[in-house]
Amino acid sequence: MRNFKLFLLLSMNLLVIVNACQPMASESTLFPTRTPTPLPPTSTPVPTSKPTLEVDLQALQGKQLRVAYPYLTDKSRFNQLIDDFNLTNAWGIRAVAEYFDSDFFVAEALLQGDIQANVIIAKTYDLMNPQNQVVFLDLNDYINDPTWGALNAYRPGSPFEAFAPKANEATPRYSLPLAYDAGLIYYRTEWAKELGLEEVPLGWDDFVSQMQVGLTSNLNDNFYINNGTGGLLLSKSLLSAQSWYAAYGGTYSLENGVLQLQDDALDASFRALRQAFVDDTSWVGLEPTPQQYFVDKYALAYEGTLSELNQQAQFLPEKKTALTWETIPYPTTDGKGSIALESISVAINAQDAGSELAAWFFVRWLLMPTQQVRLVDLNGLWPATGHPALVAADYAAFHPAWVSALKQGVRLTLAPESASWGINRYVLQDAYLRIYDLEPEYFPNIIEVLKQTLFNYIGEQP
Repeated sequence: MRNFKLFLLLSMNLLVIVNACQPMASESTLFPTRTPTPLPPTSTPVPTSKPTLEVDLQALQGKQLRVAYPYLTDKSRFNQLIDDFNLTNAWGIRAVAEYFDSDFFVAEALLQGDIQANVIIAKTYDLMNPQNQVVFLDLNDYINDPTWGALNAYRPGSPFEAFAPKANEATPRYSLPLAYDAGLIYYRTEWAKELGLEEVPLGWDDFVSQMQVGLTSNLNDNFYINNGTGGLLLSKSLLSAQSWYAAYGGTYSLENGVLQLQDDALDASFRALRQAFVDDTSWVGLEPTPQQYFVDKYALAYEGTLSELNQQAQFLPEKKTALTWETIPYPTTDGKGSIALESISVAINAQDAGSELAAWFFVRWLLMPTQQVRLVDLNGLWPATGHPALVAADYAAFHPAWVSALKQGVRLTLAPESASWGINRYVLQDAYLRIYDLEPEYFPNIIEVLKQTLFNYIGEQP
């Protein structure tokens, strides 16, 4: 409730400024291995003199384990995954799924202390909320263990290598990344080629030029209802705000617990977005979802997320005679593209030693390649353990748009995996919502209120 009031306060502050300044899911069958075998030891042990985990296999026999899972695209397939762990783990651990309808309900359960699961999968910032009534286990000793560790689950050379756990980290680690959602541009490839556009636009100038071609095409047809459309359909969503900030070089840092944003990146992205809107190369629809606009050629491109890919595939198949649409990174001034990420992680409820160890063996099993493929099939997100096209090659081949945005040289920016990001992301989004009705000379005022609100929020933290 306090966070919601803060959000309303920010909106009111920014409105004062405005008034004062006016001039997918694959259906492939899963084939689990049902031979009870122990998990293999870590292939590349971290430097240490002896194991840090004391494993009493006999004590683990019959240990009960609850796994909280918030993604219900196909409950039966997650049940199958749980069943396969129960049938194949060598310790006799028995896991049971504890389902939640969405991330929101997991976050609420964490805040209320109404979650008893040993293993919890959720948005990282929800897991890190300091108001949670659940205490999580520090996983450093577990991931670094030379026999039962999991550092080698995260493949070197991955696009996400910079965000992966490191050996012997100095600070406690209470969660491990499982997957990433991403801000992406959905691009109508087939229509672009019909308009004479051959190259995917990774640079901002090229991107705006192509959106102008889409606008002109819809202005010059005999269908007046689509006038003003054809360019970039704006979602103005949380991940779109983060994506534009990152596309203009924006990074995140913390100073005394306060999120620090870069003024230059904010101002440059504000100016570019407003100018595109003024020029009608971007627009906002009346429908709450973009997919049908995309199908009907009202939008050459739209702001979306990786988690929406399966929804788009239901409206417009990726494969007919040729690739009809794909995802691309957000355009940048250097022409390399940028993708903003948010992480989904797994954490262990700190309880008795036996339950913690059983939970760790499940988490370690979940990070193995076979299970990573199955999680991709369940949630459609990018696996944190390696390049998606390598980790889930069959899924990537069936859904080419799933990996098309991960182009060579694209810059990846991970949102803060900190306690305050759950509200900070709304503060950032709200600032981006205000720019379209203001002249650029007032953008410094928005930036100042944004920074002050971020500071005030941290000041209220317990």
